[in-house]
Amino acid sequence: MTVWDEVRDLIDDCDIDKLAARLIGLDDAGRQEVARELPGHLKLLRQEPPAPSPWAGGDRGSRGDWASRGDWTEPMRLAGAGSLGAAAVAAWLNRRDLALLEWEEPGDTEALIAVISAREPQWQADLVTRLALRVRTPNSPGASLVLTLLRRTGVTPPQHDPLVTAWVAVPPRASALRGDPLLDTLLPRIFEAQGVGRALREERSSPLSATSWLGALAVLGSEGRVSRETLLDGCVSRFLRGGDAQDLRFFARLHELLEPTYVEVESRARDYLRLLPVAPGPVAELSLAHLRRLDRLDPADVTEALEGLLFRAEAGLVRAGLTWLDQVVRQAPERADELVPALASALGHQAYAVQERAVRLAVKHARHLGPLGAETLREALAALPPDLGGRLAAAVGGEASPQEEPEDFTPPELAAPEPPGPFPALPASAAGFAGERWTHTWQSGERWLAGFVRFAATDREALRAALSGMARRASGLYDREEWYAPQDWFTAMAGELVSPGADPGPPDRWDPDRWLFVRDQSVRSEASGEDGGEPFLGHLPAEVREHVIRFIAAGDGDTGDAPRAGAGHPGARLSRGIMSLSEAHDRAGADHAVGSGRFGHAPAGPRRPARRARPDRLPEEGTVSRPHRFLLRRYAEVLAALKADALPPLLLATPTAATGHLDPAEFVSRLEAVEAAGAEPLPADFQQALLRLPGTVAPEVVARAGRLTSEAGRRAARRLKDGPAELETGVIWRSPEDPRDRSFDGFQTRMIPRLRAEPTGLAHIDELLGGVPAERWGEHGGHLDWWPAVLPSHRDAVAAHYLPHLPHSWSRPEVSPAHVETLAAGEGPAGEPTALLLAFFLARQDPSEGVRLLLRMAAAGDLPADALGRQLALLTARTEARLPHATAGLEAAARQGAHREVWAVIRAALPHLLPSAGQRPGPGVNDLVTLGTTVARWAGARGELPELVPFVSRRSSSAFTRECRRLHELLARP
Repeated sequence: MTVWDEVRDLIDDCDIDKLAARLIGLDDAGRQEVARELPGHLKLLRQEPPAPSPWAGGDRGSRGDWASRGDWTEPMRLAGAGSLGAAAVAAWLNRRDLALLEWEEPGDTEALIAVISAREPQWQADLVTRLALRVRTPNSPGASLVLTLLRRTGVTPPQHDPLVTAWVAVPPRASALRGDPLLDTLLPRIFEAQGVGRALREERSSPLSATSWLGALAVLGSEGRVSRETLLDGCVSRFLRGGDAQDLRFFARLHELLEPTYVEVESRARDYLRLLPVAPGPVAELSLAHLRRLDRLDPADVTEALEGLLFRAEAGLVRAGLTWLDQVVRQAPERADELVPALASALGHQAYAVQERAVRLAVKHARHLGPLGAETLREALAALPPDLGGRLAAAVGGEASPQEEPEDFTPPELAAPEPPGPFPALPASAAGFAGERWTHTWQSGERWLAGFVRFAATDREALRAALSGMARRASGLYDREEWYAPQDWFTAMAGELVSPGADPGPPDRWDPDRWLFVRDQSVRSEASGEDGGEPFLGHLPAEVREHVIRFIAAGDGDTGDAPRAGAGHPGARLSRGIMSLSEAHDRAGADHAVGSGRFGHAPAGPRRPARRARPDRLPEEGTVSRPHRFLLRRYAEVLAALKADALPPLLLATPTAATGHLDPAEFVSRLEAVEAAGAEPLPADFQQALLRLPGTVAPEVVARAGRLTSEAGRRAARRLKDGPAELETGVIWRSPEDPRDRSFDGFQTRMIPRLRAEPTGLAHIDELLGGVPAERWGEHGGHLDWWPAVLPSHRDAVAAHYLPHLPHSWSRPEVSPAHVETLAAGEGPAGEPTALLLAFFLARQDPSEGVRLLLRMAAAGDLPADALGRQLALLTARTEARLPHATAGLEAAARQGAHREVWAVIRAALPHLLPSAGQRPGPGVNDLVTLGTTVARWAGARGELPELVPFVSRRSSSAFTRECRRLHELLARP
């Protein structure tokens, strides 16, 4: 037996220990023989890997998870390391079919170390250096192996930044880092290598963790194992190399954790001074803080540092620099002219508070200035607001900028909205009705339903002939237990009209025949691939797929000639899992039927008890949104009446206006016609008609309704006299930390719509107005554009039903501005739900749609301004909606004539947005206050806003406080 035969057998047996021992004992000739045969054997293994069954488990050496690539991967890596040259081994271990994956632990490290350590030191150094230079990221395959080899072999790590980043990627303990052979070599490099700062940016010095680099270095620095000079010099040099705040965050925290002494700061003073003008804010702040401790700085250095510091954009740094400048001038007044250029830079700062502080210092030290210094400050007057410029001019001379005059703008008057048009009339004939194009709109649905009932009563034969083509498609619906789309119901009506009794009724979801059909289809699909796609069980290993096919082909739990596997056999477990999953789906109401469903016979043996099917195909309560289910009820009752030969002569609820409203006089006329025909109105149709009546009805129409004699007529008369039902609506916002807030985008569960009405005794109306379930799964949110026409006189109820579907979700529809525009054209009080819809569209990045909706409702006098202000404040405070976007939208609406309404919105929003004592205003609040001042002036608003008073009395000179004062003074004018 040759050397290669021995090695090959050990590779195929996956005997790692014996293979390592044999490779260590190879001489040069043996290595050459193995190296010559390895590539061919790898090609052979890739084609026919000798891996055991993936279900069999078993001992395969040191690892048992290589089935996907073959059990030969680990021994082949080892064989290459023991026989190839250094360059070839580096390439061999990084081959695509041999390299470790990012998530894999290197189980072969010990064996590789043993084999590599047996080779020549020069060869080891060459190999480890080559492997180290192949590391690209901390997660690079083999990074952990490289670091282990470096520690075990004592090879000096090459200069390679990703290697340093990989070293710091694992947080150490001080005890482990103290004895790390790589510490002395790699620690100085962490201050030079790119990527280290970003990798450690999340480490915190408070609280200090024992398992962190900050914690470990603090301990080793205090012990003297790591030199403080090394750490401090490293941090400062890293600051000087540059980078953004994230890259330098770790080094800034390490620097402060070391608490540099006076002497250590003094020796590095020149470096700290160089950082003041250019370093990121946190680094500049710590540099300034340490420099302020020193009392022997060169005056020229201080002047240069202040000129760079006071030119920065960060207000906090500039204010700190002004404090330093004040201290220098108080101690050496003769230096005032020397420091004036730095002070002039602060006068031009964009923050009012910084400008105000700089003016105060200029006025304070003006007496120490010479002519040149005073002239420099006079040149800066143009950059100051008029009030600050006036104070400085009084001290140094010159003229301040004139006070800005308010914008001379007169908003236009809002134009009244166009009145709604009429609802389109029905075609004159059944043929014309059947030939109309279906547009998937609520108007098409209403016209189809009304036309079907009318022509079924007046010209049934013509209607039957016109719908014969549609009727042929009805048979495809009968296997489905529930119909969610109106067009499905229309098709079923056509089928019943043309072929009465063709519908066998809803299928029983517990029918064993249906599972048998699915089983047969699955087996046939496996055999022929007839569906053209991946087989039903195609993702399973062939051995298991065969077992499962034989199992399900044999019937209820009888495996027939399938292999008798024990309880733990994976094939048996999977077979039972598929059956359990099927039963679980059945219990949940899932429909497993494919095609028409009633094929074959039930297998012998016990059968599950059949559950009685529902008499119609309406979705069960809770599986769809309530407005959706309400509109489907009307189709269901028309189909049921057709089957029972009890259709009325006409429908009551067909709208007369484009908004979905029903003219009261026309409604009474239709009721009179139904009574004259001796018919009863359909319940859902009657209740829909009541919901479509407007709020105001002429007395003569009420009197006509009072003469109706049927029960439906008496109910209609009461509704026409009393008006629409009064609703209680609202929105409840949960606090952000509420544990029930567990949705993907965090929005839906933070706000809960409220909807309630006194029971009417009419079941469908009471369900529709009795609350808003929060579900968004399954078919919830279907036909959103139809909902305003269901409740045209109760727009706040529609808004409440819309709210769970307001945010966009990949799996559900979203409420669009077009839906809200239809809602805005309706009637009824608009409260918190409607206001939240408007706020949502105002606070988007492009608020133009929200502006259009606001203008429409404002022009009609229906805008819920107070509620909109509250909801806008809550929305921007508790979600990712942006107040600046809303402010831009409000300004646009005010400039188009809604200035009075916009002021009312801002007035209602500010109490919820103004900060509490000790807090700073949130993003965009200052701009909203500024807009409030402008719009209040346009609207001629007066009357104190109590929430502004605390800010008016503050001594602060911030821009926010100034804007609050301006608004307060405007409102306080007589």
